[in-house]
Amino acid sequence: MSGEEPSPIPPAVDQLREQSELVLKGVPRPLERLAEILDPGDPRGVRHALGAVPALTACAVLAGATSLSAAGE
Repeated sequence: MSGEEPSPIPPAVDQLREQSELVLKGVPRPLERLAEILDPGDPRGVRHALGAVPALTACAVLAGATSLSAAGE
């Protein structure tokens, strides 16, 4: 070990996991909400469900992407 302190993230995630059913009962999950987005385009040539695009973009931003090209990478 290099003397670094352990990450506080795993204990925090465990706490959220324990309480998630109590707090979020009846609230749609983000992916369920994104799946409700209607795609006005032509269905021919569709590779991904429309909800996947903003979900992946949100993940890219959370991972540090600050531009469209960074999110695409």
